[in-house]
Amino acid sequence: METSGLTLFLILGSLLFSSAIDLSSLVLSTEAIVYEKGTQEYINLLRTTVTVRSKDGVLPLVIIQPGSVQDVINIVKFSNRNHLGLSVKGGSHTDASTAPDIVIDMASRKNISIDPVSKTAVLESGVLMRDIDLATKPFGLAAVIGVCYTVGIGLYGFGGLGVLSRIHGLALDNIIYYDVVTANGELVRASDTENPDLFFALRGALPNYGIAVSLKVKLHDVLSNFYGGNIQFLAEPTTFKRFWQWFAPYTSDRNFSLRTVLFKPTGQPQFFNVDLVIWGDTLTLSEKQAIFQDLFATVNGTVLSNNVGSVMYFTLTHIYDIGSGIPFPTLVFQYARSTSATELTDELIDAIFQTSLLIGENNYLGIDLHGGAISDVPSNATAFFHRNLLYDIYFYAFSDTSFGILEKKRFFDGLIQSLLYFPQLSVNTFYVNHNEYSPQYRDNSFGENLPRLKKIKAKWDPKRILRTGFNIPPDTSVCRKRKIYSCLLYTSPSPRDRQKSR
Repeated sequence: METSGLTLFLILGSLLFSSAIDLSSLVLSTEAIVYEKGTQEYINLLRTTVTVRSKDGVLPLVIIQPGSVQDVINIVKFSNRNHLGLSVKGGSHTDASTAPDIVIDMASRKNISIDPVSKTAVLESGVLMRDIDLATKPFGLAAVIGVCYTVGIGLYGFGGLGVLSRIHGLALDNIIYYDVVTANGELVRASDTENPDLFFALRGALPNYGIAVSLKVKLHDVLSNFYGGNIQFLAEPTTFKRFWQWFAPYTSDRNFSLRTVLFKPTGQPQFFNVDLVIWGDTLTLSEKQAIFQDLFATVNGTVLSNNVGSVMYFTLTHIYDIGSGIPFPTLVFQYARSTSATELTDELIDAIFQTSLLIGENNYLGIDLHGGAISDVPSNATAFFHRNLLYDIYFYAFSDTSFGILEKKRFFDGLIQSLLYFPQLSVNTFYVNHNEYSPQYRDNSFGENLPRLKKIKAKWDPKRILRTGFNIPPDTSVCRKRKIYSCLLYTSPSPRDRQKSR
């Protein structure tokens, strides 16, 4: 049997960086499952579900699926005692592997409680967007979710852009409270009235401040008057330009939802994928149909598939998930970069298309439309700062080896840099969930909110136990005032850190 590059990497990695964590003092329930790196069970876990993805080729030493909230508390306290880095993932694909030591996998925590009277739902942290839709559908209600059914509730911590976002805001704008285990192992509630500073930080930088075991979200009446769907054009420069010229007058109308992707499958022509939906009662069905007829006539491109029509909301979200034709890898090394545009000029449109021709097979370039209700929320109301973003332009690169992704990282960074020649683009404004987690982009990710976030980090996680995502550092002035000297060093070295330094 042929051994894939990724399997070989996992085997070699388990030899080079074998676990230095002694788990004998960690008390867990009988329902908890521990996966240690280097074991076949560990590799099977990564391969059988969309689980931990790594941007930098580093996988965690241990993955633990807790059987209870008390297990989560015990894991956090164990990490504190042993100076271990910790991160958490929901039941889906995630970048939790940026944590150096332990990943808490909440995949088994899938309870959902619906209150149709108050139009709210309480979600455990292992649920997927698919689970939420299935639970709310019988009540004629819907939560704001993303556009991919395999995304978990980590989406509620970084943003959450979906079909309903231009009407009801991001997913994180619809959170009523979080129940979280903090970095010191305490179970607390964070809301507008309870621990409001923590609530601010969790909405946009969730995994840096606590491990959400559940959250309560607003639900909305399901709209039945959607029209639109998925269209795939053959990717041609004239088709791409004509589409964006045609769409420009509709950008300010929050009844329009749009996401687009340029993608080239292995051995096939590149295609231009358009997910476009119109909702609301301001337009009649015939008027909505006329808009799409005008789209096809104006673009005048080669249509590879056309799934446009009247559609129910839950059918629509499913179409978005499977209709794009873009496979999402399970275990893979990935790299993401994002920038934004205030407008798409003809010259910029041409440059974006030419750039898409260079990204290679099975990588993709996307453009998502923000605005609407997302921009109604002040930038300082939550940790999510970039509220005035209109067009999010993002790149995703994938490789089955750590070496391959590093090569693609350098190449994609060059592509982004070449586009920044256009004044309409900004490297300082982007959708956080589509960008690389690194100190280089951390300041830009949170903008003017970053000083406040550092102070909150010093209060809730001074030892920097929680290291997912941008790994926001604590404010050192707060550390000095509280005489938390390990905070001044950001963190004591973990076993892996010590091993790497040898």
